[in-house]
Amino acid sequence: MSRSFASGMFLTAPRRTGKSTFVCHDLVPMLKAEHNALVLYADLLERQQEDPGEVIVGLVEDALRRHDSTSTSALRGLSLSRLKAPGVELELDRSSRPRSRSLFQSLERLSDLTRRTIVLIVDEAQLTQTTQAGKDVMFMLKSARDQLNYRDRLMFRVLMTGSHREKLEQLVLSKHEAFFCAPLEELPTLGDADHLSWERAIHGPDFRPGLADLSEAFEICLRRPEVFHAVCQAAASALTTGSGPEEAAHGPMLLAVARARIAEEHREFMSKVHVLDPLDQALLRLMAVEGKSLQPFAAQTASQLMALLSETPHASELVICPDVIRAAFARLRDAKMVWRGDGRHVLEAPQFAHWLARLEPRAHAVLMVEAASSRPSGAPPTTRLHENAHA
Repeated sequence: MSRSFASGMFLTAPRRTGKSTFVCHDLVPMLKAEHNALVLYADLLERQQEDPGEVIVGLVEDALRRHDSTSTSALRGLSLSRLKAPGVELELDRSSRPRSRSLFQSLERLSDLTRRTIVLIVDEAQLTQTTQAGKDVMFMLKSARDQLNYRDRLMFRVLMTGSHREKLEQLVLSKHEAFFCAPLEELPTLGDADHLSWERAIHGPDFRPGLADLSEAFEICLRRPEVFHAVCQAAASALTTGSGPEEAAHGPMLLAVARARIAEEHREFMSKVHVLDPLDQALLRLMAVEGKSLQPFAAQTASQLMALLSETPHASELVICPDVIRAAFARLRDAKMVWRGDGRHVLEAPQFAHWLARLEPRAHAVLMVEAASSRPSGAPPTTRLHENAHA
C-alpha cells in the first residue's frame, strides 16, 4: 500500500508453500481491517477454463454492479471482444449504443462510490499470457494504475502472484510487457521453530520428533506445508501409542516417511520423462542444466543435443534444426513438462530442474535408449522429427 509499490507488486513462491493461503487468510483480512481496502481477488488457476482477461474484467464489473445499480446498462457492453485499442479502453461494436466505460473509468467509479482503495489481487498471474484478451487486460490495468495512483487520494493497487518465479518474472523483465520494471518479491517460506512446533502439536502429545528432525523433514518436503503436514500425519499414525517406539525413533521415522513421499514424486516424474521421445528428454535435461542461458536455436545447442543423443538408436539419422526443436517444445508443452508465455520456455515446476540435473550422463543415455527401444519395430523416433524438419 506504500508509494514504493505504486507500480504494483509481483509476489512469487513455489507451489504448495502456502502463498495463496497467506494471501487469502492473512493478507486480504489485514488489507480490509487496517486499510479499509476493497479487495478483488481472482485465482486464474482455479478458473483456467475461462479466459483470464474476462475473469479480471468480470471482477470489476460484478463489484461495480453491486455498488452502483445505475451501472448495469453501461457495463453490459464491457466485453474484451470489443477492444478499441489494447491497454486503453473498451468500446461497443454497435454505433447505436453508447460507449462503455473503460476499465480505468470503472475502477475510478468503484473507488469513488465506496470511498475505498481498490486492491486487485490476481493469483497465478502468468496465465494472463495464455490468451490475447489476457495480455490486453494487463495493459488496461497498467493504464488504470498510471491514471489512478498519482492523485491526492490512494485509489488503486495491484498485486500479481505466481508459483513459478521464472514464469512470473517474464511479466516484469521484458520492456514489451505492461508491468515492465514492477517489483518482484519472493515470499518467505515457513519452517521456523514456531511453525514446526505448531505442526508437531497438531498430531498430539505422542508425536515427539525433535526440531532438528522436523526442520530436515520440512526441507525434504521442499518447504511445502501441505506435503509436510501429510508426512507428519503419516509418521504419527505409524508411531502407535503405548507400546510404540521410543521417542528417539520418532525423528528417524518422520525422515523416512518424508524421503519415501518425495521419492514417490520423483518416480512419478521420471515415469513421465521415460515415455518421451529421446530428443524431448535431451532438450528437457539441457533446459535443466543450462537454465536461463539456454539458447534453443543456437548451433551450440544442436551440438549439445546430439552429444546427449549419441548413444540412442538412429542418432546418426537425426538432423537437428530450429523446426525440429520447435516441434520438441510443442510436445513438451502438451506433456505439461514446459510452459511458455510471451517469452522463453521454462520447466513447468522448479523441482524438475533439480531432478533432471542430478541425472548422470550415462543414466540419462540409458533412459533415452530405453525410450527409443520401447517404440514399435520399424518406427524410429526420428521419423516424425524428419517430417517436421522437411516441413
